[in-house]
Amino acid sequence: MSHILPSSHVKKVAITNVDSWLGCWIAVHLAEKLEKKCPNVHIVALACKDNTHADLDKLKKFKNVHIHKVDYNDERCLEKALSGVRCSILLPEMTEHRVKHAKNVLCAMKKEKVKGCLLLSVAGAENKEHNLKEIMTFHEIEQMVEEYCSCYLILRKSILNQCFLLWSPTVQEKGEFPMSCTAECHMAPLDACDLACAIETVVVEHCNDDDKGGHRDAEAAMNEESTDDDHSNFGGVHKNKKYTLTGPRKITAQGLVQALNEETGQRVQFKQVSREELKKYFESLKKREDWPENLSIDRCNEVLSEGALAAEGGDHPHMAPNESMINLLLDELELIKKGDAGFVSGDLEKILGHQGKSVKDFLRKYKDEFRHQR
Repeated sequence: MSHILPSSHVKKVAITNVDSWLGCWIAVHLAEKLEKKCPNVHIVALACKDNTHADLDKLKKFKNVHIHKVDYNDERCLEKALSGVRCSILLPEMTEHRVKHAKNVLCAMKKEKVKGCLLLSVAGAENKEHNLKEIMTFHEIEQMVEEYCSCYLILRKSILNQCFLLWSPTVQEKGEFPMSCTAECHMAPLDACDLACAIETVVVEHCNDDDKGGHRDAEAAMNEESTDDDHSNFGGVHKNKKYTLTGPRKITAQGLVQALNEETGQRVQFKQVSREELKKYFESLKKREDWPENLSIDRCNEVLSEGALAAEGGDHPHMAPNESMINLLLDELELIKKGDAGFVSGDLEKILGHQGKSVKDFLRKYKDEFRHQR
């Protein structure tokens, strides 16, 4: 006798930290794509209940998104939010509590029998020798994912193209591009749009594979008889893999500035500075009226979109980084300085089937953000 799932049955995919700029981008992108490709899949979006800087109204308008304000220290609260979830996208928070909170999420996932986990980690997390504090917290979380999840995929992102927008004020006002690495250091920046597309691809493939499982899987879903890892296929061919996602080409720090000059027709100078000096610059962004600490989904969606920037005078995608974000970015630059990030992995192509956007593509799109102020 065959069993057919009722039309009301939906699959749930959870994503944490949607009240951060990166979590917001990914949640908006995933909501839009799932509406078209997997209309029976809903997103459980977890946001910290104490975060007063995030405006999530636009995310609430998606019919396939259910926002849960959670206390990451309260496992029962997390268990309730994760009830019925098939797989989770774990985006560690940009706070000093990220390891503890990630462990609480993973414990709740295990108790609720969440089948798979996609962890967004950072390049360098596999190496314990460099002693970079922020990056090492991601190493700890990776170990916990392997311990708690029988089915996972770990994506380590390289420095993001979008992070270079943080330099736009000093480029505009001083014609300088200060970095804490040398001019000859190589990097292969990843575009946030490609990162979001990679996560989307994994989630959509997983949901579609579930749909192809036939009536037996539907019956198991209805009766909830499957065991913790029974027939778990999250990640497909990428199951239990660790990928480092980079852009398609290497570029030096000086080459980055040269590419910027070629796009803008300017003469911006590369300037090597200390970690402490660069940190002070990033911290100064919080004092700028045009760089609010509040999260705007409109700004996130604008950066993620394929279109051009908003018209002059529009809402540009600026958001001041917090301390943890600053320290992670400085760690990523230190990794570049040590020569541990100057490679193209090819892992993005394994997921997307293409190499993704280059940093030059990004600078071409956002060249107006870096023009000198007259």
